[in-house]
Amino acid sequence: MFSPDHTLPAAARVRTALLAGAAALALLPASALANDADTAQANEASETIIVTATRTRLPNFDYPGLASVIDLEWLETERPSDLADLLGDTPGLEVAGGPRRTGQTLSLRGFGRQNIALLVDGARQNFSSAHDGVLFLDPGLLARVETVRGAASALYGSGASGGVIAFETANADTFLRAGETSGVRVSGGYRSGNEETRGSAALYARNDVASGLVALSARSSGDIALGSGNDLPADDQVVSLLANGEWRVSPGLTLSGGILSFRNEASEPNNGQGAQTAAAGNPLMQKDVGADTYRAGVQFAPEGQSLIGFEATLYRTEGMVDEYDPIADRFITRDLVTNGVRAENRSEFLLGSLPFALTVGGEWYEDEQTGTDSTVPTGVRGGVPNGTTTFYGAYLQGETEFSVGSLGRVILLPGVRWDSFESDSDIGGANEDEAVSARFGATWAPVESVRIFASWAEAFRAPSLNELYLDGTHFPVPHPVLGAPVFVTNEFVPNPDLRPETSETLEIGAGYTLTGLFTSDDRLEVKGAWFRTRADDLINLAVAFAFDPTCFAPPFFAPCSAGTSFSSNVDSAELEGFEIAGLYQNGPLSLSSAIYQVDGENRVTGAPLGSLQPVQGYMRGVWSFDQADIGARVSFAGDFTDTATPAEERDGFAVLDVFASWQPFEDRGLRVNAGVENVFDTDYERVFAGVSEAGQTFRLDLTWQGGW
Repeated sequence: MFSPDHTLPAAARVRTALLAGAAALALLPASALANDADTAQANEASETIIVTATRTRLPNFDYPGLASVIDLEWLETERPSDLADLLGDTPGLEVAGGPRRTGQTLSLRGFGRQNIALLVDGARQNFSSAHDGVLFLDPGLLARVETVRGAASALYGSGASGGVIAFETANADTFLRAGETSGVRVSGGYRSGNEETRGSAALYARNDVASGLVALSARSSGDIALGSGNDLPADDQVVSLLANGEWRVSPGLTLSGGILSFRNEASEPNNGQGAQTAAAGNPLMQKDVGADTYRAGVQFAPEGQSLIGFEATLYRTEGMVDEYDPIADRFITRDLVTNGVRAENRSEFLLGSLPFALTVGGEWYEDEQTGTDSTVPTGVRGGVPNGTTTFYGAYLQGETEFSVGSLGRVILLPGVRWDSFESDSDIGGANEDEAVSARFGATWAPVESVRIFASWAEAFRAPSLNELYLDGTHFPVPHPVLGAPVFVTNEFVPNPDLRPETSETLEIGAGYTLTGLFTSDDRLEVKGAWFRTRADDLINLAVAFAFDPTCFAPPFFAPCSAGTSFSSNVDSAELEGFEIAGLYQNGPLSLSSAIYQVDGENRVTGAPLGSLQPVQGYMRGVWSFDQADIGARVSFAGDFTDTATPAEERDGFAVLDVFASWQPFEDRGLRVNAGVENVFDTDYERVFAGVSEAGQTFRLDLTWQGGW
């Protein structure tokens, strides 16, 4: 689903911006170039292979698209606290909703949260809401994050029009060093911006046939000191548990399982997004925010057998936000349970003389939502209908590479997926449909230092339960004549006849890498792309706010309402943008950067449309010593004016962070991380955040790890 409206300049303007960005990077000293990888978290370097999200074995530089990897080293250095810290610098990805972790939401390449496939260890995370956040996990329990930008429905079906983000939690192999069979790891930290203290402990071990890890993490934080000088009321008490294990039954056969649990007892306004404070209509609530993921997996890849590379994941995820208003004695809940299974096989063989890899897979999952309100006679929470959606999907993806003589080599990546879905609720009739999503990507390597790629992809998103079966009260307002404390309401109206959103994306890009630019072993790598997406049947929440004429004549209730709110399919839209990222490494020096932009418009009216972003990016540099690293990052954005709502305009900004990491002992068992975020206490605001970001924040983290 597209988010708040923005403007799309002419295609020529975007292409000009793309070329200008490329030129700007090219004119920088080579040492100032970076990458979507090393910088914000990631590794977009040639040797990095994106497996989970793309289902390929292609090095990232060869992949016909843009992707990032946040690796363990970046996580150890940056010590992210929430989604904004973890994902905020990924090109094309915006973490909106403000600094409160319970209200943060995501957009990717102009698409809102419901068009981003989120996975944790292969399990879908489908929880979504208007104001209750989208994903609850502790970054301290992660080992890796992969982000693939662009339409991914050919692999993931509904809800992947913007891309996919795959989170991988830590296991025993994450921390065990060569020669170790068991270990312990303890960590603690402090952040001044929200007075956060944290601690974690992990035990892990492995032998010839099994491995396991158990970890516990806790965080406690309070009000958030903003760059504006104000404090944003917040109070979080977070506890997370992780348990992962593997059993190597025989050569080639591995069974695995895991549990990830998150609980946050928070005290904040009912709507935790933006600058919201407790007030009439938005009371202070005691929240119990939770997310649980249970999974079991099997991998079967017999040694010496290239035709069988089977893996399957059976999972259950539970997301919930339960709230209690002690003044009104009101208890409301929002719960979503997803049960699913995904299985696939990768075969590698010769097709004639052509090496070929074929991935064949199938998936089933079901979302079941319940919402309750103790103050409503029916007990059903307005805007959170009880209902179920079931999905079935099957997909194919091919992968091949061949030489074209003196013209170099070509990589082809075709794929197609069929999906069927059905939603039903006691509120309205069933909604069912099916979709076929195709993708074709190609990379041409005329020489080993250059890649030119293009891809075309279809995507779709099924209407959500919330969109189909909206019911109950949307919001109350004072009576137009009698005033408060007499209120009238705007009511939700269900629309079970919604059609799925559909889109087509064209992406064209290039990459360049060179070793030996200034010295014999330094390395430069740059990769970028321009993309355009055209989407139809967008699902939009329309609010028809109007008082009934009976509100203005005695007895003022016959009836009296403030209109209705309902979902509908609206005009088509177009999104267009670019991303450029680069990396330069020279001995102890690593420098990375990225620049990107997303524009969008309603193709019929020309009005801005989408979760848009101005030209923005970052530059990051790290100098590594034998047992220490020091670095700095500058995040920047231009003015944002591509909106029909003046209140959503936002000034550009540049924010400086500095950080360091030190391992004082030769065994490197102890690690000290420190940093200052927003060094100059800049008052700035991200697009659609609705509030200033956190001000100057000092952080300190200590980690000790021992193994035997």
